[in-house]
Amino acid sequence: MTETSFDPSDVIAAALRLAAEQGWRRLSMHDIAEAAGLPAETLRRHFPCKTSILLAYAKEVERRAAAAPTPFEAEDTVRDRLFELLMQRIDILSEEKPSVARILQDLPADPLGAAAAAPEVLRLMAPILDLAGVSAAGPVGWLRCKGLAGIWLATLCAWAKDDSPDHARTMAALDGYLRRAEPVARLLSGLPSVRRPGIAPGGF
Repeated sequence: MTETSFDPSDVIAAALRLAAEQGWRRLSMHDIAEAAGLPAETLRRHFPCKTSILLAYAKEVERRAAAAPTPFEAEDTVRDRLFELLMQRIDILSEEKPSVARILQDLPADPLGAAAAAPEVLRLMAPILDLAGVSAAGPVGWLRCKGLAGIWLATLCAWAKDDSPDHARTMAALDGYLRRAEPVARLLSGLPSVRRPGIAPGGF
């Protein structure tokens, strides 16, 4: 692969494949470059570290989810909408479940990488809140993003261990997390940057 034909999706695919085979913690940038058919220096010009590859994959998942129809009913509450939006992303991640599950398993051993990814994860929550009809603007919006990120990561951990064919355990876990977050979400709804009008109440 030449510099002019560089395709980030090839790098992401190589990294995910290797993560499933040998784990994320031991995976090196050299391994990924070799699997993607790239010189190591070319890879590092586009992706300086493994975390940057992981974030590129997360953004690709978000692009695919954003391009899909929103599975809402007119009577849906904000909580219902958040549930549907997050499960939509779970469905996309399930295409690479062995890889993603192994990455989730290994991430605690890479605290620096996890810390570097955290700000971007918060940013990825903002458009999800917006689609659900909740403002992510200002300090209150930041708190909402942080809360939703915690729910999302907890749901991912449940999904990684879920061997049911229809994500039943994952859905139950997500529903429980969203319901437990409602009292705090209702408090935030009384502060500036409240829910946009026209969306059924759901605490968020």
